[in-house]
Amino acid sequence: MKLFELCLAFAALSGVIVCAPPFAHAQAKAPIAYFLDETSDGAVPNNLPANARDVIVAKARFVEPPIWLLGRHGEVPGNDVFATKVEITDLKRGSAENGRVFDVRMGLRTDYRDFAHPVAIPRTPDQLSQEYTVIIYSAEDGIRRLASFMISPSQHARWEAEVSAFLRGQSPFSTNK
Repeated sequence: MKLFELCLAFAALSGVIVCAPPFAHAQAKAPIAYFLDETSDGAVPNNLPANARDVIVAKARFVEPPIWLLGRHGEVPGNDVFATKVEITDLKRGSAENGRVFDVRMGLRTDYRDFAHPVAIPRTPDQLSQEYTVIIYSAEDGIRRLASFMISPSQHARWEAEVSAFLRGQSPFSTNK
C-alpha cells in the first residue's frame, strides 16, 4: 500500500511539474512587437542584451516590408527571423540623423522565447505606412536589430484581426472585390 501511495504521489507531482509552466515560460509565450504605436520619451527598456551598443530610440517608418529570412520551412541557417529597412523620422535618443535608413533584423531564434510566439509585424498597407517607435541596437556581431516589446493579448488580437481582414480582401475567392 505504501508503494502504491508513493507512486501516486510521484505521478501527481510529475503532473504538476509538467503541466504548470513556470512564470518565465508563460512570459515567453507573451505576444511581442518590434514597432510601437505609442510615442516614447527615449527611455530604453531593460530587455536589451547586455552587449547592446549604439542604442537609438526613434520614430521610424518602413522603407520596405519585413521579409522572412529562414526559407520556406525554417531550414535556412541564421539567427534572425525577419529583416527590413526603416527610415528615422524623429530621433529621441542616440546617434543618427533624421532621414537615415537602417537595415535591421528582428526575431532572434535563440531569443529567450520559443520560436512560435505571436509577433505583431506590420503587413497591411495601412500598417506599413505608419510611423512607429523603435529601438535599434548593434550587437557584438555588428548587425543592427530591433528590440522587442511585450504587448497585451488584446493588442495582438486587434493587430491580427486587421491583418486577417486585409488578407481576406486580397484572396482571389474574396467577395469584397
